[in-house]
Amino acid sequence: METPRILIIDDEADFTALLRANLEEVGNFDVHDINDSSLALTTAKNFMPDLCVIDVVMPGMDGGDVVAQFRADPDLKNIPVLMLTALVEENPETPDGETQTGGLPFVSKTSDFDTILACIEKHLEEARVKTPADEPQMAEPWEIG
Repeated sequence: METPRILIIDDEADFTALLRANLEEVGNFDVHDINDSSLALTTAKNFMPDLCVIDVVMPGMDGGDVVAQFRADPDLKNIPVLMLTALVEENPETPDGETQTGGLPFVSKTSDFDTILACIEKHLEEARVKTPADEPQMAEPWEIG
């Protein structure tokens, strides 16, 4: 199995460097980070991540804008996204500390690394087990014979 590729998009360089270092220390991920949301689409198309961790509040394009760009692009529309933000607190009612908003998983930046890692691994696994059979299939053309 290939090493999962994770793209972190957050305007806080110290935060992305710390998260990248922690993920690389785990040893199971190929991690790339950017601190300018206007570069998100181009970077994602070049890196082709298996999962994106995106901050919600950023100058210029916010996380919602970045996700909208990804969903509009045929090459990126199915990449799982984990929103990471200081706007939500860790959800004590869920075992993984995750909150769903607008169909996207949100995790608090104040969560410990193990909680963030568990969410990343969960969404990578969910994406991995999806098969083409899970996607709507076109009907077979009628054969004339």
